Amino acid sequence: MPGASWQLWLLLALAAFALPAAGEGWVRTEVGPPKCHRDCSRHGTCGGDGKCRCPFGRTGKNCEIDFLAPCRPAPGGPPNCGTVITKSCECMRRCQEYFCARTSSGSEFCQGHGFGYSLRNEERACYEREGVPPEEQYSAIPEPKEKTVRCWSGHKEGAAPLNCTEALYHRGGDGMNVPMSLCPKGCNSRGYCVRPREQTEGPGFCRCHRGFTGANCEHEQNLCYKGCSGRGKCIDQFCHCKPPYFSIGCTRSKVYPANHSMPHPTSFKIFMYDLNTQLAYDNVVFYGFTSHDPIYIAYQEFMDAFLVSPVRTENPEEAHLFFVPSFSYSYSGNVGSLNEHMQLLLDHIKMNYPYWNRTGGRDHFVWAPADRGACGLTGLGQDLIRIVHFGHHTTPDNFGPVGHVGHPEHGCFHPLKDVVAVPHDPGDRVYLQGMEKLSVEKLLQMKTRMFFFAGGVRPEDPSYSGMTRQLLRNLTVEWNDPEFDFVEGFVGTGTAYQLVLSSSKFCLAPFGHGWGNRLLQAMLSGCVPVIVQEHVVQAFEDVLPYELFSIRLNNADLPRLREILRSVTDEQYRDLLTNVLRYHKAFAWDAEQGGQAFEYTLLSLRRKHMNLKALYF
Repeated sequence: MPGASWQLWLLLALAAFALPAAGEGWVRTEVGPPKCHRDCSRHGTCGGDGKCRCPFGRTGKNCEIDFLAPCRPAPGGPPNCGTVITKSCECMRRCQEYFCARTSSGSEFCQGHGFGYSLRNEERACYEREGVPPEEQYSAIPEPKEKTVRCWSGHKEGAAPLNCTEALYHRGGDGMNVPMSLCPKGCNSRGYCVRPREQTEGPGFCRCHRGFTGANCEHEQNLCYKGCSGRGKCIDQFCHCKPPYFSIGCTRSKVYPANHSMPHPTSFKIFMYDLNTQLAYDNVVFYGFTSHDPIYIAYQEFMDAFLVSPVRTENPEEAHLFFVPSFSYSYSGNVGSLNEHMQLLLDHIKMNYPYWNRTGGRDHFVWAPADRGACGLTGLGQDLIRIVHFGHHTTPDNFGPVGHVGHPEHGCFHPLKDVVAVPHDPGDRVYLQGMEKLSVEKLLQMKTRMFFFAGGVRPEDPSYSGMTRQLLRNLTVEWNDPEFDFVEGFVGTGTAYQLVLSSSKFCLAPFGHGWGNRLLQAMLSGCVPVIVQEHVVQAFEDVLPYELFSIRLNNADLPRLREILRSVTDEQYRDLLTNVLRYHKAFAWDAEQGGQAFEYTLLSLRRKHMNLKALYF
C-alpha cells in the first residue's frame, strides 16, 4: 500500500505556497532592482515583491526544495504531473499537494487540466519501490530486474494492489510505457520510453519533454518567451534570470515604491503581475505534446508582443489596467474547467497585492481562450475583464440552444466589460502572404460561386453552432443550387483552402462547440463573411465597423439566404470587399507579416477601461 510519509511535505508545500498578507514586501523608497536573499539566485529569480520565483516543481523561500523530484524520470530530468505516463505514487502525492490548495475562505480546489481532477479523485495507477526514500522515488518506469516494485490503483492509503502491466498502460494511445533501457540512451532522462501498441517486445521510442527533440531527446531548445532575452537560462518555460532581471522572459529590471506616480489621463499603461510557477505556469500535460493546439495560443502571441510593448509599465502605480498572466488554457484545455485554477489565483491576487480591492478587480484582466471562454467561471472570475474568443452573451429571458450559463444577468460575456479577441490560426502567415497579392479587382475576377461553407455539422447536438449549420445543411440540400456550396467536412488546408474561399463571394461564419475560426479565415481570404451567430459578440466588435465588411443574419433569415445575398448589388458588394481588404489584418496575429490582432486587443482593452471609468460596469 502506498506510504503515508507525505504529511511533512504537505506542510512544506503549504508554507511555500503561502505569501505575505496584503501590503507586506511592498515598502520601498526608491526605484531599483528587486532585492531577495542571496541564496535565491542559486535556483530561482528574485521577484518584484522581494520573493524568490522558482522553476516549476521547486518550492521553499529560496527554491531550495526540489518538491517534485519524484516526478522526474531521473535526477536532473524535468518534472511532470501529466496524465499519460504512469508515475511513482510519491510523485502523485506531491502533485496533489502542489496543485491542490485552499483559498483564504477555506475552499479547496485542485487545479489543472486532467491531473487536477484525477489527483483529487484518486483515479491514477502508480508504482512504488520498496525501501527507497520518498525523495528518490523517481518516475522512471521499473526495469524487469527490479524485484521490489509494487503497483497500486491509486496513491492514497487504502489503494488496492494492481497488476503492473495494467498500471503501466500508456493512456495516450501509442502503447505501453516501458523501461528507459529499451530506448536509446535512456532518452537522456529528458522524456519517457514508449513501445507501440502492436509491438509486444523489442525497443521503444522516446517521447521527449517540451524543450527537447531528437531520437534520444538529445537536442535542447529554448522555448521561453523572448528566449529569456539573452539574460538568463531557459528551464522548460521558466527563465532563470541573471540579476537584476526578472519576470517572464527576463523583461523587467526595476521595482517602484508605492505612490511613486499616478495614471496619466491621455496615455494607456498595463502592469503585469510577476507570479510564481506554482500559481500560474504554461504547463504541457502530456509528454510528446510539446505545445498546445495552435488554434488556442492567441494568449501566447499576446504575451510575446506585450512583454516588449510600450504599453507595458513596470510601475503599477501608473497602470490603467492589471494583467494577470494566468495561463488558464494549461489548466482547462479546450473543454475542461478553468474555474478551480482561477479561484485560487485570483484569491491570491486579492489577498497579497494592494490593487485588486481598489475596484473589486474590475481593472484586472485575464485570458480565457477555451472553447466556451469564461462560461464556467464563478466568484472572482466574474468580476474582472476576461479576454475570450467566445462572446456568448445571454440574459435569463433571451438565450439559445447553448443555454443561459455563466453570470445570472449577462451569461458568459459582458459586452461592456469583456473583450473578444480573434483566435490564432496557424495558417495566418500563408493567408496574409496570399492577400498581399490581391486587389479588389483581382478578387472580383476570382469569384465563381455565390456562397461557401465547409465543416462539421453534428446534427445530434443542437448547441453546436446554435443549430445554424444543421439548418443550413438541410436547406442547401433542398435548394440544390450550384451557387450555394455547403460541404459537410473539409476541403483542404493552407493555400488550397484559401483559394476556395477567395473564389466565393460570401462565406458562412458560424460558431461551433464554442468559438469558431470561419470569420477570420473569410477575412484573410478576401471573402465577405456572413455571420450567423445568435447571442455571440464578435472579435473586436466594439472597435471594428462590422457593418462595412460583413453581413449579419440570424437563423430565422436562413430560408431567405439566397434572396438576401442575391439582392446585394455589384456596387454594394465592391464596398464590402474593399473593407474586407482594409480591415483583414485585424484578424491575424502574425505581426511580422502585418497582423494587427495585438493592437486591436489593446484598443478593445482601452475601450473597456473607458467603460469602467464611465461606470458602465
